[in-house]
Amino acid sequence: MRLLAIAKDLGVTPGEVAIAWVAAKGSLPIIGPRTLDQLKSNLAATRVALSPGQLARLDEVSAPPPVSPYTVLNDPSTRQRFTGGQLEQFDAPSEPVA
Repeated sequence: MRLLAIAKDLGVTPGEVAIAWVAAKGSLPIIGPRTLDQLKSNLAATRVALSPGQLARLDEVSAPPPVSPYTVLNDPSTRQRFTGGQLEQFDAPSEPVA
C-alpha cells in the first residue's frame, strides 16, 4: 500500500518507484522488460527522485521480520530467565549482540 501511495503522490507507476528505490540504495537495478512500453517505464525510473521520508517508508515495509536469535533474545520471559529473574537490575545493551 505504501508503494502505491508513493507512486500516486509522485504521479508515476509503482514499478518506477521500485526501481528508483533500488537505485537509491546504491545498487544497479536489473531490469528485464519484455515490451517497449515496459522498457520506457523502466527507464523513466531514472527520473524519479524519492525523498528521504519516502525512502524510509519503503525501507520500513521491506525490512525482513526478525529471526532467531533476535526473536528469542528479545522475548521478555527469556530475558527474565537469563538474568535469574533480575532483569530490572541487569544493564543490557540496547541491541542484543548475537
